[in-house]
Amino acid sequence: MAEAVLSFFIQKLGEQLVHEVELLSGVHDDVVWIRNELQTMKAFLEDADRRKEREQLVEAWITQVRYSVYNAEDAVDEFMIRMESQRRLRNGHMGCFVFHACFVKQLIFRHRFSTQIQKIRKEVKAIQERSEEFRFHSAFQEGRSAIATDDGHRDPGVAASWVEEADIVGLKNDAIKLQQLLLEKEETQQRTAISIVGMGGSGKTTLAKKIYKTAKTSFDCHAWIYVSQSFQKKDILKRMLEGFYESRKEAAPNHGETMDETNIAKMINDYLQGRRYALFLDDIWDTSVWEDVKHALPHEGGSNIIFTTRSENTARPVHEKCHTHKMKPLSHELALELFQKKVFLNQDTQGTCPQQLVEVGNAMVKRCKGLPLAIVVIGGLMSKKSTDPAEWNDVLENLDTELKDNEDLARLNRALLTSYNYLPFHLKYCFLYCGLFPEDHEIKRKKLIRMWVAEGFIEEHPRKTPEEVSSNYFAQLIDRNLLQPVIHELTGELIACQVHDLMRDIAIHMFKKENFAAILTNRRNNFEKAQCRLAIQNTAIDIPGSMPELNPRSLIVFNDQEFPSSSFCRMFSKFKLLRVLDLEGAKIKILPNEVGGLIHLRYLSLRRTQIEELPVSLQRLHNLQTLDVRDSHLKGFPTGIEKLMKLRHLNLTKSYGSSEFYKMPKQTASLSNLQTLSGASVDGGFSRELGYLTQLKKLAIGEVKGEDCRQLCDSISQLKWLRSLKIVALGRDELNLQELSQPPQYLEKLHLVGVMKEFPRWVGSLNCLRHINLTCSQFENDPLTTLGRLPNLAVLGLVNAYVGKQIYCTPVGFPKLRTMIIINMEELEEWSRIEEGTMKSLQYLYIESCPKLKMLPDGFQHLAAIQSLYLRDMSEEFMKRVRRGGDDHLKVRHIPHIKKVSNDGDGKYISESLCDGEKN
Repeated sequence: MAEAVLSFFIQKLGEQLVHEVELLSGVHDDVVWIRNELQTMKAFLEDADRRKEREQLVEAWITQVRYSVYNAEDAVDEFMIRMESQRRLRNGHMGCFVFHACFVKQLIFRHRFSTQIQKIRKEVKAIQERSEEFRFHSAFQEGRSAIATDDGHRDPGVAASWVEEADIVGLKNDAIKLQQLLLEKEETQQRTAISIVGMGGSGKTTLAKKIYKTAKTSFDCHAWIYVSQSFQKKDILKRMLEGFYESRKEAAPNHGETMDETNIAKMINDYLQGRRYALFLDDIWDTSVWEDVKHALPHEGGSNIIFTTRSENTARPVHEKCHTHKMKPLSHELALELFQKKVFLNQDTQGTCPQQLVEVGNAMVKRCKGLPLAIVVIGGLMSKKSTDPAEWNDVLENLDTELKDNEDLARLNRALLTSYNYLPFHLKYCFLYCGLFPEDHEIKRKKLIRMWVAEGFIEEHPRKTPEEVSSNYFAQLIDRNLLQPVIHELTGELIACQVHDLMRDIAIHMFKKENFAAILTNRRNNFEKAQCRLAIQNTAIDIPGSMPELNPRSLIVFNDQEFPSSSFCRMFSKFKLLRVLDLEGAKIKILPNEVGGLIHLRYLSLRRTQIEELPVSLQRLHNLQTLDVRDSHLKGFPTGIEKLMKLRHLNLTKSYGSSEFYKMPKQTASLSNLQTLSGASVDGGFSRELGYLTQLKKLAIGEVKGEDCRQLCDSISQLKWLRSLKIVALGRDELNLQELSQPPQYLEKLHLVGVMKEFPRWVGSLNCLRHINLTCSQFENDPLTTLGRLPNLAVLGLVNAYVGKQIYCTPVGFPKLRTMIIINMEELEEWSRIEEGTMKSLQYLYIESCPKLKMLPDGFQHLAAIQSLYLRDMSEEFMKRVRRGGDDHLKVRHIPHIKKVSNDGDGKYISESLCDGEKN
């Protein structure tokens, strides 16, 4: 973690040395010295970070490094604030006396800063000298084997404590399925890989051992190899060779110690020729393991490689036929069964929970979220407790602290902590940041990656934007099973994540230890001076007066109580170094003018607040990257918003008032770094300036007049990086977009709202398009003939989009369509036959208010992938054919979920299931 602190600060100093030359004049050499010294120290921190758990003096040294970096960062940031305020005064109108006063103040500030730097230089020099005592190894002197040492070893106590127990419930069907897959002999007789992937403690190794124990005798030879993070290629190959020989009760060659890796690999390959083998690799952490051993394994013979891993990416080795088995959490019923067997099996209750412990026992099981290791370890702990509910409740309420203080839970803690320890330093900060969000909170993907960018967690990339790099970090944490993905059911998109409760406890434990952050839940919280981030949750409604030294980089509010404006005035006067200010959902009506003093602010969210106007001082936030005012009560923009030239994301869409769009200020073209602009109203001037915003990736605009369409098309053709486009016409004005001769070729989402009549020809050229919504289009020609040829279209929504009587899907059309929505096609009478192979990926079909549509198309039964059919306000004739015994029932009987929704005439909707056994 200290390496992360240093790296981010060094990167920030580099940016300031390039972009803030004027402000740093006079102290430039001091800042360069800090950067160079810290850069030298960083080379030794990786070794120090590995040794800190075993050597308390090393941990104390790292703590000194961290505090020195925090002090240096605070000094630089506070100096920048002082100099920025002087620059604003100097650029304004001032007399000679005021000018000289400002000049004198600048000299004073530079002198104070230089004094602080001298003090920090002495601290850093002392730290450097002390580091020589520990003889740290430079990161540049070590190879891959230094990735982990003791941290990579499995705690045998954890494994032994639950292998036999978890085997009892929840794994039987998985074991049978994988065993069948393992033993089946294919005609090709090629080598096959089976990967078992899941987060730490999910039962991967237990499942693999169950399969190994049952299936190993069906192979000519077999081997089980535990890999871990600290693997050595030669060691793994040597153990493979010994394992294969041992499985046949033969003595392995004794000259393996003197042989190199190439010769050992050849010896393995020669030994396995003509034999069907099974190799189990337990606990693989990256793909390099597979790359190292695969050349030793023959392709022929119908052999199998089975491995367990926490990483989704590692679970899919390239150029291999591979079946991936994703571990799922136990259902609550199975989790409760496992918990009760562990706690009560040896007691008089004969494996059942006493009535007085049912409620608290259920709460403990829910806290484990189906994680077998957690259930068994916590169950083992509770088996030693009495049956007093008060004692059980005490454990439940203090489970996070028990993770490190109780011996049983400490083992669970270490097992989960292994995933965190193996993260690269830049991902550690990103993961810890997620611990600031409440339990079970869905953290929106785009919001999180923009917060990471604002905090400075993202390493620079020569060809990618910080948001693209940040999005990759998000994907890596999902891939490593440290974050749980939240997938939109209809679109299949990754839209958010959640943190398992126990992994969140790990994050909170670590960011307390590292002074990374604090969570405020009431006025009795204790804070360390150096804690850099603050989340306000639950009952906390004010900033404690005991926090004068706290100066966080992030302030995130999760609270639906009303905040007094005085609280925010105090916050903004104290928290001058804020980079992230997230007030989403907070009950605030006024944003104090003091917000303009937060010159380091990069992320500001006022989403779903009651704020009606923004202070004029907002224009002073020259570093602001994200401004989100969606669904607030904001009535308009203050003057000067166009001065925020570093703004990258401007989200304006609102639900209140007469329009969901805002009129943009003049000179919008100056916001040339914008990547996101949503909720802007279009007029003639703005439609021209739009073409200068060439970095835009998402654009949502409205109130488009027919007379502005030609200019709008010209401007959109300049936006070559655009990925998402929404255009809403003004009232009944025609949305004529035929003139868009050069549409953005990377467009993935398109939403057009307004009368068009003629389908835009250019849509057929959008080969990257995945999602299209057409609303109130009133096309006279069937749009499906063109849309069906789009190779990547996954979601199609048609709302009052077509006034014709018949729709037709071209044969083998819509190859990747997942969701289709048809609403308010009032003239539609017939859906022509669907040929086999058409819409072969369709899973969800929603049809609403098509009163003249009499039946589902012939060939509908060919839609083999469909999971849900939702029918709302359809004619009784249509529904009669779909029901059991109706003429169309054979077309739909393969669909697991069919739902009919209709109006009862009194404004209430009645839901009815048309499938056996499905509840309403």
